[in-house]
Amino acid sequence: MFITTRKARHEDSQAIAHLLYAHYSFSSEQEANETFQREYALHYHFRVAESEGRIVGIVSWRMHGLMKHGIIKLKRAAVSLEAQQWEDVLEVLFDAALADADWYYRTHGTALRKVYTVIPKNHDPMHVFLQEKGMELEAVLRDHYYQGRDEYLYSLFLNQPQNFKALLSSTGA
Repeated sequence: MFITTRKARHEDSQAIAHLLYAHYSFSSEQEANETFQREYALHYHFRVAESEGRIVGIVSWRMHGLMKHGIIKLKRAAVSLEAQQWEDVLEVLFDAALADADWYYRTHGTALRKVYTVIPKNHDPMHVFLQEKGMELEAVLRDHYYQGRDEYLYSLFLNQPQNFKALLSSTGA
């Protein structure tokens, strides 16, 4: 499977809503679409992965704090349930999001320093993936969104030489 990424466009909303509905606790695709529209309007940075002309995955990130802080939150990630090589799609999306954020910060005269994300405790494949990408468990958020469901906060500090080198090699820089 050959995978390309690009910035999401407004007209991608139905395909993105379908992915969000399949992977998040939205009550309908319409609610997922409205969430995408709202986050897109708020300048969240969405990237889509495409294979054979179809959107097979999405990732989004947003700046956290001030530009000078150099922190982003990976907000959403979803890969089509039909994608046989979902790990490859997810890796391409993760690397594309970090490259996009790194470029964004550099063009504004500062540096990307930290990436973090929050995921459900019971999402074992994502825990393994994030750890393989160098992210470390920073905190356990007890009953964070829902009673009885913990969330894990993972972080990657890019001002550590080994992490920055990994970022540059994954982005082709």
